[in-house]
This record gives sequence, structure tokens and C-alpha cells, in this order.
Amino acid sequence: MQQPGQAITISFSVPEGNNDIKSLDEWLINRLEVEIDPEPDQTIGLIESKSKEVFSLVWRVLLLGRYFQQTARIPVFDPGIILSVSQSQDDQTKWQSRVAIPMIDNLSTNIIHKAYSSATELIHHVLNNSRSSDTPDEPYKILQENTLKPLQSMIRSGISTIPILKTAHQNHIPFRHLKSGVYQLGWGCNKRLIDRSSVDADSSIGVTFTHNKFQTATMIRMAGLPAPVHVMVKSYEEARQAADRLGWPLVVKPANLDRGEGVTVAIANDEKLEFAYKRASALSKSILVEREVPGVCYRVLITNGKMLYAIKRSPRSIEGDGRHKVTELVRMATEANDNKPPWLQEKPYPLDALALESMSLAGFTTDSIPEKGEWVPLRRIESTAWGGHIEEVTELVHPENLQIAEQAASLFRLSNAGIDIISSDISRPWYENQAIINEVNYAPYFGGNDIARSAMPAYLKTLIHGDGRIPIEIVLGKDSEMSEARSRQQALLKQGVDCHLTSHSETLKPDGQPMPFPFQSLFNRTSALLMNRHVEALVLSVQTDELLHTGLPVNQVDQLIHLNDEISDWKNPDVSSEATIQKLIEQIEHYLAT
Repeated sequence: MQQPGQAITISFSVPEGNNDIKSLDEWLINRLEVEIDPEPDQTIGLIESKSKEVFSLVWRVLLLGRYFQQTARIPVFDPGIILSVSQSQDDQTKWQSRVAIPMIDNLSTNIIHKAYSSATELIHHVLNNSRSSDTPDEPYKILQENTLKPLQSMIRSGISTIPILKTAHQNHIPFRHLKSGVYQLGWGCNKRLIDRSSVDADSSIGVTFTHNKFQTATMIRMAGLPAPVHVMVKSYEEARQAADRLGWPLVVKPANLDRGEGVTVAIANDEKLEFAYKRASALSKSILVEREVPGVCYRVLITNGKMLYAIKRSPRSIEGDGRHKVTELVRMATEANDNKPPWLQEKPYPLDALALESMSLAGFTTDSIPEKGEWVPLRRIESTAWGGHIEEVTELVHPENLQIAEQAASLFRLSNAGIDIISSDISRPWYENQAIINEVNYAPYFGGNDIARSAMPAYLKTLIHGDGRIPIEIVLGKDSEMSEARSRQQALLKQGVDCHLTSHSETLKPDGQPMPFPFQSLFNRTSALLMNRHVEALVLSVQTDELLHTGLPVNQVDQLIHLNDEISDWKNPDVSSEATIQKLIEQIEHYLAT
């Protein structure tokens, strides 16, 4: 298991007879889209077939618990480890399993345990109702209210967070939740901080500017880059005066909102202008009336000064199949969407007046039969409220357009920036077709589609050095004056590595000077040192059984040195505990580098 773990006990009843694991998997895959990882090849004394069946069920509990947490944007990627499975002596239908589950810092363990108890209950329900034809709505609602909402309330994570951390996990980069959805990638001298797709190198001043479209455009214009031409207005009368100055067609939008909120495009008369102003002013007091430029929105994602990828962002659309009318396509897509759990549903497929207008402008009606692969727009622009359709255009971006995108990101000193260019053809230079930089987006949506996911490994290589780890060694057992641990520290120092040393009560800097902490805890001291950019390596002197209670603060150990079988009780240092040393060794060995 790559992620730091903690041990819990799962108790459950197993129905009599043979339980249909295959049907259970089909239900989990088809109804919830749960990923079923292969069962681990473990030997934990499972002799009877019933024990092996229970092992399979416990494995699905771990997979479903992981699924619930990921759905709530909690970054749990390892399923966990089954440590033991045992049957009750009094009731042969009662079982217990000791498991190690991934541990996320600064989250309530009680609510995390709820994910696994809910998984146990759901699997029990499915096994007992496998032949039922009941609609899934009721279990979905129960899961949404009793499991997912409590989990979601624990952490503020953006849409980009899970894809970034999942790729980090796949590349063996350790991460830690700090608070409020902010994560640390890597350890010590290699650490980086992220919040969604924002990183610690982003300028707070630049971020402030990007939150206001008027200020953003002013900065872009001052830097000699193509910017929107617009007027800030405070009333419909001022909006009408702006229309006289700018001419039709126009765009009206709130100056201080994102994600396409309150934006109306293709305004060509007073009636639409009044409607657009009322719509925008219901959301904001700062309204922009803007001259519309021809084209669509292209998002160029700039990372560390270079383009990672570019996409064409088209409005919410329905894809043709060459056989069905638009109304039938929308109905089929809506029915398929409605059959999914609420948390897996896409944005709706509208067929309202705005959809009819959008279709008409594109040459379609509700009775049209679009060709296979042809997209019929149901909205005029892409927005968070309605979603959209994207196409990769990375190879099509003209060098002049790439240059202004890179300049815009640099202008606001953003390490990651989504530069939105309105252009009729991104392969032509901006000065040939009136293209503009429409927006500069801080913490752009990143990782929610195949295009972004394929670019994620390359992105992480620009963000963090290697796998972000530092050498970690553990010296286990009573170590008089920490002599063996000091010897290991000195060996690393001779290699030119600034190594720190810590036990539960004492921490030493590379020069041997003490480093005071306000707590007596090996777990907390290690966690604190991993946040310190001056730490290039760590030696942990484990002299108590604390880590059996807290779990390890790291998910990989480079070397374990076992001195002796003497170790103190964490709560009572005067008591020596030899019985727990083997458990501690087994726990650490799970994280030894191979």
C-alpha cells in the first residue's frame, strides 16, 4: 500500500449458502461504475472455502469504501490491505476482518470509517436482494444523504484535485492533506503545495486581478496584447449608451463572476440587451457590455511558461448517430443520464427556447437527423452551468497565438493559467482574424477529461523533482543515547545530504543541535519535518509503540534497522513491551522500499 495507513476492524454478517460474487461485481460495475481491482494474492490462513468467500467480500468492501471517498473528492487510491479474517465462535454467520485502510491527514476518522460501514451495508443489501427488480433510486438516495454528504462536508476539494493527486499516486509521489483542500506533494526539500490546479508559485496579486474581468482586460491591453473592448455599466440606460458606442452584436456579462455565469452572447437588438442586462445584474452589480468578436473559445493551458495542451470549447451539444431526430437523441441521452446515480449524472440536455434558438442558428431543427459524429448545439456558449463539448487542438495553435497566451500567464505571474482566446480559427495568427484574449483563469479546471488526463504526467514532471521523496530510515528498538540513529545520520551527512534525526522526544538538526517541538510524538515530529524545506533526509528512532496507534507518517521507508526487542509503551514509557515489537515490524515492512 502506497498511502499511509491505519488499522480498523470490519464486522459483518454473511448470508447462508454460496454468495454470488460475480453478480455482485456486475451490480457494482453497472450501477455505480465501481472499479473492481483484482484480489490480492494473500495467504492469511484461509483454508475453508467460506473463509475465501468472505475474503472476497471484504475486498469489495475496501473497493467500495475507496469509491465512496473518491466520489466525495477524498484522495484515497489504495484499496487497503486485508490483515485477517475470522469467524465468530458463537454465530457462524458473524465475521470480523482486520484491515489497513489509507489514512488522510486532518480528516475525522469516525466519518472515514462510515465509508466502510456503508460499503458493508450496501454489499449485504445487494447480496440479499440480487434477484430484486426494484429501481435503484432508493439506495442511491440513502447513499447520497447518509454517506456521500457527510464525507463531502469534511473537505473542500476542487474538481481538479482528485485527477492531479491520482496521477501523483500512480507516479509514486507522496501527498498529504494540510487543510481546506490544500495538499503537499513530496517531502521536505522537494515539497510543493497545491490547491486544485493552483500551486505555491502563483502570484496572489495576479490572482486578485484575474477575479475581475475589467481589471484583467485592462492589464492585457496595457501589455500590448489583444483584449476585449467593453464598457462597465451600472444601469440599463448606461448599457444602451454603450451599445451605441460599440455597435451590435454584443456580449453582456458580470465583471466579477466566473464559469460563464450570467453571460449572454449574440445580442443584436434593444430587447435582447435589456434581457441580458437584467440577467447579469441579478447576479452582480458590476456589469460589462462588450463588443462581440467572431469565433469560439479556445482554452490554452499554460504550465510553467509553456503550453501543456489546448482545447476548443464548444457549447452543450448532442451528438448525432445518422438515424435519430434531435428530439429522440435528447430523450435517449436524458433517459440514460437519469438512470445513473446522482453523483455520476452529467449536465442536463436542455430542449428549451434557448436550445431551439441555438439549433436554428446552426441550421438544425428538432426534426433534423444529424449525421453520425455531427454535433448539434443546445446552447450558444460553453459554461459550467450547462457544460460543453471539447476537442483537442494542441497541434493547431499558431505560434503567434501561443506567444500571447504565454505572455498573458507571465503577465499575471501564474504558474498554471487557463488562457481563453476567442478566435474564428486558432491556426491563424490573432491579428488576422480579430482574436482576443477573453479571460485569464487562475486554478483552471484540469484533469476532468481524457485530454487533460493524458497530459497530467508531463505536468507533474514540471512541478516536482522526481517522485518528490527524501530518504527515510528507521532504527527500531531501545537505542541508548540514539547512538545507532546518530551513526546513520552521520553516514548520510557524509554523502552531502542534510539529514535530520528524530525520536518521539528529541530531534537533532544536521549539525547535531537540538530542534525543539511543542509535542512529544514521533508521528507529529516526523510530519512536521516533512513540511520543512531544509530537510533532505530523515532517520527515525522508534523506541515506543506509538506508530501502532497512529500509523506511519510516511508511505515508504528505505531501510529498517532492528536493534533489539525492547520497546516502551507509548502512554507509559516506564513499561517495556516486547509483545508488540513483531506487530510493529510487520507494519513497517509493508512500507519498505523494494
